[in-house]
Amino acid sequence: MKKTLSYFLLMLGAVAFFACDDGIDYEKMRKEELALLDDYMAIAHPGAEATPSGLYYFNEPGTGEGDTIKAGDRVQLFYATWALIDGPDSILVDETNGYLEGHRYEPYEVTVGGGNSISGLEEGLTYMQPGTRSRLVINSELAYGQRGSGASIGAFQTVLMEVEIYKVVPFGLETDEE
Repeated sequence: MKKTLSYFLLMLGAVAFFACDDGIDYEKMRKEELALLDDYMAIAHPGAEATPSGLYYFNEPGTGEGDTIKAGDRVQLFYATWALIDGPDSILVDETNGYLEGHRYEPYEVTVGGGNSISGLEEGLTYMQPGTRSRLVINSELAYGQRGSGASIGAFQTVLMEVEIYKVVPFGLETDEE
């Protein structure tokens, strides 16, 4: 009985801890992010339409050949990432990873639909073919949400990515290079 009561009190304390108000107005932060995103899109890409999930993608003309990337495909890509932030007088794009130009690192590998990357990137890949260069505008719901990502991308920040597809291994196909 004593063990059961201790367990019950422990669980009650855990529920109370996780239910407490941390004083942060997440709804307000999300609304501010969406307003900033709308302002950015009106300036940088007027008239652009988002996918049903809210992703914006801009494939560069003349890049990409072959079949569109599908769920299950393994994609190697180069990328650069920025966070959209509200500056003192304007919208700023804060560079968090500018390594795309010159490919100073190994390609990043994503299995589309595998959940090993942010959902906005995985969705964006399904609008691309091997060799495509694209710009993605990924709202926080499709990126890092209220948790952010380390020191470089805060809670409820829109992520801008420039992506270049290096190699696609279609689902079910293995290569000897691996």
